[in-house]
Amino acid sequence: DMMGARYLANGRNWLFEFEGGYQFGRNSDDSTHNAGFFTLGLGHKFNHCWNPTLWLYYDWASGDSDTGAGNGYDHYFPLAHKYLGFMDLYGRRNIETPNMQFTMQPSKKLKLLIWYYYFFLENQNDTPYNVNMSAFQPGVIPGSADLGHEIDFTATYTINARMQVLFGYSQFFSGDYYNTPGLPYSGDANSFYTQYHFTF
Repeated sequence: DMMGARYLANGRNWLFEFEGGYQFGRNSDDSTHNAGFFTLGLGHKFNHCWNPTLWLYYDWASGDSDTGAGNGYDHYFPLAHKYLGFMDLYGRRNIETPNMQFTMQPSKKLKLLIWYYYFFLENQNDTPYNVNMSAFQPGVIPGSADLGHEIDFTATYTINARMQVLFGYSQFFSGDYYNTPGLPYSGDANSFYTQYHFTF
């Protein structure tokens, strides 16, 4: 079972957002399941012709006291790169993420976004999880809670009322977790992509 709530507010150029949820019940092995998550955000719109807006967020999702165990939060139906970075490296489970988003619109046709994340484990006894809720390496106890940093850039250009083109770049700087003995990969990562939108 699960219950949750979301609250949004704004006034005098200040913005506020809270979303949280709590899961409870029994796991498939008949053990008790208690898990949860929350996202807390505070934003500000600046008085400028480019409409700059700055958001500060904190995202938290519970893990477990055992590596790869089944009592952490499960986000069920993930929204791809909605909350935890455009590279989709981590699912919302056993993770904490302070992050900062900055957007502006230099012209009617051009929108820019910069989003920075710092990822670390909520419980170092548990592993990170993929977006599909599978454990990274369930047999490897993390040597550090520090997962790393991600920064995302996007530029969206409106060609006309029916067409848009988006350019995106993301960079991940790996943390000390990736120095854990037994992990099959290490190092940084990046991606570049374009999207063309046609509405009909």
